[in-house]
Amino acid sequence: MRTSCRRLRSELQAFGKLLEGEQGGRLIAELQWLGAAVGEVRDLDVLRERLEKGESEEDRLALKPLFDRLADRHTRAARAMKRTLKGERFEALLTAIRGALDNPPLAPKASKPCRKVLPPLVAGAWKRLRKDSEELRSDSPDQAFHDLRKRAKRARYTTELIAPTLGSSVEKQAKRLIELARTTQDVLGAHQDAVVAVDEVEAMLAEAGLDDAFRKAAGELLERLRREADESRDAFLAELQPKLEKKKNRGRLKAGG
Repeated sequence: MRTSCRRLRSELQAFGKLLEGEQGGRLIAELQWLGAAVGEVRDLDVLRERLEKGESEEDRLALKPLFDRLADRHTRAARAMKRTLKGERFEALLTAIRGALDNPPLAPKASKPCRKVLPPLVAGAWKRLRKDSEELRSDSPDQAFHDLRKRAKRARYTTELIAPTLGSSVEKQAKRLIELARTTQDVLGAHQDAVVAVDEVEAMLAEAGLDDAFRKAAGELLERLRREADESRDAFLAELQPKLEKKKNRGRLKAGG
């Protein structure tokens, strides 16, 4: 459901120039709310998997206070998610989506041929991705790499959505772009997961009352997580950033005759 929310938000944003009125903006805002409401449970699953990865049984036992805390948060998040999905706001969002499907708020430009209107939307998504990528350096804030991952996801979704409407002549190019965006997502996703895990461990280490076994295991875990974050960031800068700057990867899909 979270993935569906993200994809629909991305598509509404991509087609923003073809919609009129405020309905699209309201749907985007509500989809963002829903994605956050159902996403915490999955975020905690990913975080626990990242923290447990590669740890020995002895270290897992030493880190039990950390895993117990995550389990408690997971329980609370699951309860909150269930309340959300039974709530009036969620039902109102579903009703609004059904209404938009039945009567889409299309602007006059949407009636023009897709081969003229849609390719610039793909190129625009890739232009924003490329611009943000060019600004990244090894000392850029972690948040900047996370934001770029979201840009890559939007470029991928936009390409996946529009390319099939432009004919077989763009199939090969679109496939290459989609794979590049997906790889960028994966590498920067690994970076973000490691960064989030580092923050979680550091926050707990700052507390009092933890035994030496926990502090030792947590310190070793932090070293691994920081190394993984550095490796993912360096892999993006060395391998993917240059690819995003290439002319052939600017998202300029040209429909056939």
